[in-house]
Amino acid sequence: MLRRQILAGLTGSAIALPAAARQRSEDGVVKGRRGGPNMIKGDPPRLDFGGGLIIPMNASIFRTLWEGEDRWVTYGRAVSRLEVKAMQQAEIAATGTMKLMLLTQAFAPERLVRFETCGWRNRTSDANDLVLGDIALPGKPVMPTTDRVTGSVTDGDTGGVGEDGWHAVTGYMVMKKDITLADVKARAQLLKG
Repeated sequence: MLRRQILAGLTGSAIALPAAARQRSEDGVVKGRRGGPNMIKGDPPRLDFGGGLIIPMNASIFRTLWEGEDRWVTYGRAVSRLEVKAMQQAEIAATGTMKLMLLTQAFAPERLVRFETCGWRNRTSDANDLVLGDIALPGKPVMPTTDRVTGSVTDGDTGGVGEDGWHAVTGYMVMKKDITLADVKARAQLLKG
C-alpha cells in the first residue's frame, strides 16, 4: 500500500521514502539513512539532499534538471506489464533527461529557465529547443520504486483493454566532482545545437 501511495504521489502530489530508509525526527523531518536525502513534510513534501538541493515531490520533478552545490538529479517514469521493463524504461527516461538538460545547460543555457529554487526547465516546453546529442555520464540511478497498478497498461497487445502492470519511477544522479559543464562541452557528441 505504501509503495502505491509513493508512486501515486509522484504522478499527483506527494512521495515518501521507503520505510526501511527513513527515521522521523521531532520536527517532522524524515531523516534518510546512509547519506540519503531527508524528507520535509508539507504539501508537497520535499526531499532535501543538502547543498541547496531541495526537490518538491510532485509531478514537477519530471522534465527538470535539479541542481545542488555538488550534484544534478533528474527523474523518469514508465508503465509496463513487466516490472523489470518498467524500471528499465524509467531509467532510460531519467538518464535521457539528464543528458538533454546537461547538454543544454552547457551549450545553450539561455534555453533553460530557473524553476523552484534549484530546478532548470526548458524555457519553451518544446523538446526541439533542447540541445540534442550524446555524452557518457558518470551517474547512477537513485531511489528506484515500482508498484503494481491495476488496469493501467494498454498497448497493441492488449487490444485497448487495460491490463495489470507495473509503474516505475527512478532518479538519476550525477556528482559535479565527476563531471563539470566544461567536461560536458568537451566530451559531447552533438546532433543538434
